[in-house]
Amino acid sequence: MASPLSREGDPDNDPGSVTGRVVVPAGLRIPPTESRAPVWDTAIATTTPRPAFWLLGAHDTAAGVATLTRTWAPAGDSRMGWPAADRYRSVVIVARTHREGLQSAHDLLLQSIAGLTGGCALLGLVSVPDAPGKLPATLRRQLDVVESAAPRVWRLPYLPHYRTLTYKQMPVWSPNDPAPPPGSKLRRADPTEYPDPKLVEVGAEIFDAARLAATRQAP
Repeated sequence: MASPLSREGDPDNDPGSVTGRVVVPAGLRIPPTESRAPVWDTAIATTTPRPAFWLLGAHDTAAGVATLTRTWAPAGDSRMGWPAADRYRSVVIVARTHREGLQSAHDLLLQSIAGLTGGCALLGLVSVPDAPGKLPATLRRQLDVVESAAPRVWRLPYLPHYRTLTYKQMPVWSPNDPAPPPGSKLRRADPTEYPDPKLVEVGAEIFDAARLAATRQAP
């Protein structure tokens, strides 16, 4: 089982410091140690094919990582840590849009900006609605602030029909899959047969970003 790596120094009270290879930008708010995700010192992936990208839940098991890992075949669950010892180290932070989720996501984004991720490449942030309808104004403003710290952002819609599916019933998307049927045919289709089009769109964009990042990462 992966275990936490020494967290590359602890610059909590020393912004602008150099900790090993990590240069912490001056003036950056560094989240306290307990608010950061651990950096794993052993590989999470033990079988092939290895995940092309990892989903890092920002707060707890309700962040939506299990559903998205099931839906996106190239994705892996990073177990709420940074997969620094894995072959592919591209990461997407996943968070619900409630107060706790957004604050936790912001902490992880700042951890990444500070370079305290063991060399993982942050692709962006996926926000998952915690309830149907529009966000309250205070949460909309907080989401805007959090997203401003991410290299890319993807906002998923609320998908009520997923509440009726078991984990094994959730349809899986792979980059090699043919395009789903258009419009009305898709709406009439069995919900266990085709993933929601928005999930396919976002999954494809993340996969493309992960492929590009992989060419820039050392083996």
